[in-house]
Amino acid sequence: MTTPLTPADRALYRAGLIGALVTFACAVAFQVLAALHADVHLQPTDVPLSSGAFLRPLNDSADAVLSWMAFDTLFVVAYLTAFTAARALTVSRPLGVFSLAAMVAAGALDMVENAVLAVHAAQASAVEPVAAVPVTALYVIAQLKAAAATTGIAFLALALPAHTRLLRAAIAAAGVFVLVTVAGVARPELAPLEALPILLFMGLLAGVFARNLRAPAPASASLAGAA
Repeated sequence: MTTPLTPADRALYRAGLIGALVTFACAVAFQVLAALHADVHLQPTDVPLSSGAFLRPLNDSADAVLSWMAFDTLFVVAYLTAFTAARALTVSRPLGVFSLAAMVAAGALDMVENAVLAVHAAQASAVEPVAAVPVTALYVIAQLKAAAATTGIAFLALALPAHTRLLRAAIAAAGVFVLVTVAGVARPELAPLEALPILLFMGLLAGVFARNLRAPAPASASLAGAA
């Protein structure tokens, strides 16, 4: 028997569905931008680059970089929304809380990284080319962000129930993301492969939220709505 869905739960699952879908859409947009601007590498951990090679697109393709940052800002808001709602799906409160805390840390680091890149690109676009960029600091931020996101997704996977095929598939996709991300630390050329498991995970998470939203409302809420 399906448990009736309260208005609060319905609002949370709806937010999670929207967040997961927007995260999915932004991840697709990143792949399009990467294909259109193959010389732009906004993740310093993606491939080994000299400071000059990393800096050049910030000066020569500043508008593309700013477009990328706009999508990435939306991406952060969307995945934080999805993971906030996903905590309600967990069967272990400590694991769910730790997962969300790690994702909030990842989101904060992501925003710092975006701010550094956006400021440099905007400066180059509006005034003059940037003479230097804190590449080492961006490497540190990117690594910490990846570690926090990997931790958050790993703990969410451990905290989710596995009583449906959809949830089991989401847990498996999260596990693949963790493995690919960890492997990418040793082999940076594997970093672009992270896109596939995160797309799959967010798509499956959206499916979980959509399925939960099909649960009926409590009788009292239905009567109130009819009145």
